[in-house]
Formats: sequence, structure tokens, C-alpha cells
Amino acid sequence: MRFIYVEGATPLSSDEIHNLIPKHLTTQKELNEWEQFNIVKGENWAFGIKRKSILSIEFAKKLHEKMFNETWNWADDI
Repeated sequence: MRFIYVEGATPLSSDEIHNLIPKHLTTQKELNEWEQFNIVKGENWAFGIKRKSILSIEFAKKLHEKMFNETWNWADDI
């Protein structure tokens, strides 16, 4: 996978590209849009659950996973 970057953008490292789940993305803009869609799905999950306390490490880890699990392989490794 080879990304096309706008001038001044910081390129992804080969390790970062290796850890991307979607293989069809070719520009930073496409990655940003894909990641934003994944984040919104995570937010929708968080706002839809009924919990007495969302201030827990378990909740934060699960939210992180939900926000990035369709974009990055490492999303649930925290």
C-alpha cells in the first residue's frame, strides 16, 4: 500500500501501514474519513449503553477498541 500525501503531511511509517486493517485506502484523506467513521461508531456504542459508571479502565479500553477496531490492528491491544 502506498499513500499519497498532501504537501506538509507526515507520512505513515511502514509499521503503521502494516497495522492498517482496510487495505483499499490510498490517501491520508481516505484514512481520516475511514477512521472518523469508526470513531463515530464507537461513540454511538458508548452513548447507547447503560452504565452506572463510565469512569473505569475497562470502559475506556472497550471504547478505544470500538473506536479503532475497524481501522488499526492494535486497537484492542491496550
